[in-house]
Amino acid sequence: MASMSPRPFAEHRDTRLWDAVEESIRELIATREISVNTASDYVVGYIGRELVAKKLVVAEDTSP
Repeated sequence: MASMSPRPFAEHRDTRLWDAVEESIRELIATREISVNTASDYVVGYIGRELVAKKLVVAEDTSP
């Protein structure tokens, strides 16, 4: 069995993409338009990864 990374989707953390997706999900939860039963980091990371993979957004360089 593969071990899970302690920080899934780390390549997208601390980016404007992460912040935008996270805030959008929070708004939808607050207005009860959606409910999320999975850890927020996984949901935000998955959506961010998919947007980048589908070339709908450009990945940010997070290196110093």
